[in-house]
Amino acid sequence: MSDHEFLSVNAFLGTEMDARAIKSAMELGIIDALNGGAASQQALVAEQRASPVGLRLLLDLLEVNGVIERTRDRVELTSRFKAALRFRDLMESRIAFADLVWPDIHDLFTPLLADLPQFMARSKVFNLFRYDRCVEVTTENLEATAAWTRFTTCLTKYESAAVLEAVALDAVGSFLDLGGNTGEFALQVCRRNPGIRAVVVDLPVVCALGERHIDSTAAPAEAGRIAFFPTDMRKGKLPHAANLVSFKSVLHDWPDADAEHLLARAHSLVRPGGRLLIFERGPIEMRGKRIPYAMAPDLVFLHFLRPADLYLKKLKELGFVSVEHRLIELDMDFHLIVAQRSA
Repeated sequence: MSDHEFLSVNAFLGTEMDARAIKSAMELGIIDALNGGAASQQALVAEQRASPVGLRLLLDLLEVNGVIERTRDRVELTSRFKAALRFRDLMESRIAFADLVWPDIHDLFTPLLADLPQFMARSKVFNLFRYDRCVEVTTENLEATAAWTRFTTCLTKYESAAVLEAVALDAVGSFLDLGGNTGEFALQVCRRNPGIRAVVVDLPVVCALGERHIDSTAAPAEAGRIAFFPTDMRKGKLPHAANLVSFKSVLHDWPDADAEHLLARAHSLVRPGGRLLIFERGPIEMRGKRIPYAMAPDLVFLHFLRPADLYLKKLKELGFVSVEHRLIELDMDFHLIVAQRSA
């Protein structure tokens, strides 16, 4: 198991009921109250104006899940949950994303396993990830696209650390992030490497949301080194070449032929001697473990998560040299591929 501390969030989201209890405890203010110190059960009832019967059940659920511990009437958060609560934004995002896709898993699990076209036709989640709504910048399209980019942004915030710990980027200088979403990966790269200037390539609506995201979360020195280039990277005009070009959780969105086409376009954007970086989810491998509720969104993409073979074969066909591949285990396996273009 990876030692990335943010993964501790998943341990408390094993089942839907675990997630329901934590979400309700947050909504009722119980988590915030206990995060300030231990309290009596009577005080929680009085302060949160909760039903004693309902609160007793909620505390039972939280205790069984390791969120709280009780000694007589004294209630407090466990040290394990306090550690996970440092990643509260991720915990909340995991719950919200799982809640969003769970009706599809619940109602359409058999088609998901046996009839992908039927699943996609009936699934509501695929109506959420509508790239046709990402072309024209309108209020309606911004709201529809923000409904899913807030999840991908939060996941990227934490997943990026695995890349940045494994690959030295301090001497890169220029960086293109293809399909870079709201720019969170570019922000994490620039935050750790002050000499890098990044260009995020994505569809116009996503770029508009990205500009808002960077303006609201990045320090001025970081924001000044991140630009957005709105285009359809499959067929539209692309920016100038860079020393580093990346795909972070992008290629699984596309069928094999499209993924290979994107790799070919990326090859033309890597300067001689520069590198192409791919960080992509691999196939779901249970290895004797249960799939937690937090990973429900990954199940929806079951048929789209590839082994690395297609990427590695195409990179060699394109003439990349020194192609390196490793698996990084986070909540699931990720492919980290770094390929250098000949000088």
